[in-house]
Amino acid sequence: MTRHLRLRRRGWLLGCAVAPVLLLVSCTSDGSTPEHERSASHSARTSDAGGQKKLTSQARTAIDAAAADDGTLLEGGVESVADGVHSRPTVDHGLHYRLAVTCAGHGESEAVFTTEAGVITEVIPCDTSVVLKHFTAPAQTMRLDISGKKRSSGVIAWRINRI
Repeated sequence: MTRHLRLRRRGWLLGCAVAPVLLLVSCTSDGSTPEHERSASHSARTSDAGGQKKLTSQARTAIDAAAADDGTLLEGGVESVADGVHSRPTVDHGLHYRLAVTCAGHGESEAVFTTEAGVITEVIPCDTSVVLKHFTAPAQTMRLDISGKKRSSGVIAWRINRI
């Protein structure tokens, strides 16, 4: 075997031996977080999941009670306050619509949407009260952005109905 092939084989073997060690070291904790803090963080995430389900149920119930029988559903949903709502629904110019928004959780959210009259901004408290806005559709699409204000958490439920 030539010297060049032996060097390549040694390099290959060394690379195969070192790669798993590097992966193991880069994927493990540096030990700076004590075990009890990691456990507390995990149980907080677990309880947050149950809380999110409860808030989602509350928000859906509130939005359904306020807007379910009010025209034809165009678009709607439930999102976390952290993610917000960012939608560009296609609407029929000149027709009338109703936007219903609620927030369940803590703090406030802010809804910004375009209409024939321009841009409308509405503050939504995260107490499951429903904010209703009637509007005439702009050209062919409208823009709806709902985002949580600082230190807000929970879920946002929204629905646009053609009336």
